[in-house]
Amino acid sequence: MTWKEIEILDRDNTFIIFPTGAIEQHGPQLPIDTDIYNSTTISEEVARKFVGGNQRVLVAPPIPWGTSPHHLGFPGTLSLRPETFSSIIFDVISSLLPHGFYRFLLMNGHGGNAGILTATVSQLSDDLGISVPTLSYWTMIKETLIAVGESPIGGMGHACEMETSLALHMRADLVDMSLAVREMPRELTSRSSIDFRAGGPVGIPLDFLRDSKHGVMGDPTLATAQKGERIFTDACENISALISELFLLEKSQLRKN
Repeated sequence: MTWKEIEILDRDNTFIIFPTGAIEQHGPQLPIDTDIYNSTTISEEVARKFVGGNQRVLVAPPIPWGTSPHHLGFPGTLSLRPETFSSIIFDVISSLLPHGFYRFLLMNGHGGNAGILTATVSQLSDDLGISVPTLSYWTMIKETLIAVGESPIGGMGHACEMETSLALHMRADLVDMSLAVREMPRELTSRSSIDFRAGGPVGIPLDFLRDSKHGVMGDPTLATAQKGERIFTDACENISALISELFLLEKSQLRKN
């Protein structure tokens, strides 16, 4: 889009999604851009669902890097410091505020970003008076993951049954299933679990080089394109429904000034 095309957008009926993710190892079978590819592709499909209506959803250029220090033991991982990642999010959002935009969503594809995104949107609210929702796409499809998952809890942790299934659906040519290995996470307490379906109440920092041999936490050998299609479809449907709800909010409910 040109700046002239952006200038004439109806601010009340324009929603902007910012995909966030990571560039980090995803086991021997998946590309290192898995997280940002997933969040971006889901965002683009969500935006397509609004084409032709009065409301418009735009996808901003993805923010590909995240906080991935726990993966730095594997080559190819690129990691930002938490304060750097937070500053990028803060600056990008604040760049659009003077031009009247106020409907935003941070679409996250990397678990290591979640806590920092929550802190950043709190800072945006406190400092700039803008309320920005943030979500990790898998939190919108827990029922789907429970339904399609064949692995026990721990089987959907990282480079796992879920992420490999999504990749088989979206870009199977980049998945090498001959290299997929089952590597279940080592739970450090009975009250912590590394799984997209059932995170435990206790969070303990990980080091993937220490805690896994291949960079996998879960069972990608159970992944299928059919599972990936359902995960993708349900994620897009549920997030589209959420955005339709968010469109109902008045400007005064999202901006203080």
